[in-house]
Amino acid sequence: MTAEASEDIGIVTTVVANKITVEIPKGGGCKSCSMHGICGTNSKPIILTFASDGTYKPGDKVIVSVSTGIKLLSTVIVYLLPLMALFAGFLIARSFMQELGAVLIGFISLALSFLVVRWLDRKIGKHINFQLGGKCEDLS
Repeated sequence: MTAEASEDIGIVTTVVANKITVEIPKGGGCKSCSMHGICGTNSKPIILTFASDGTYKPGDKVIVSVSTGIKLLSTVIVYLLPLMALFAGFLIARSFMQELGAVLIGFISLALSFLVVRWLDRKIGKHINFQLGGKCEDLS
């Protein structure tokens, strides 16, 4: 893989014809993320499907990579967007109303940003390009 990719270890769960299903347990990629102790929002493993050349069998450990830029963009969307919405909502509302009302508008903006993050996850998340890097022969 390239230096611009983040790698995770997945386990082949099923092999059907020329396709394999790989499960990346939660915590595999999270260990390398600086936010691994904070997130914990989703305990489900990531399930991916790849085209196969027929050399994989269930139980094989494989390397799965994703662009570091995608991980960085995801971090910005998940953490910075809500924070920016909170402050922007407060600052804009502060010019029109008293502080208590501005704080309320700030928190409403925060709640709306979570809906935007969820929408972006559903819209963009399906188009993230994971790559299969091959078997991990040296792992036990």
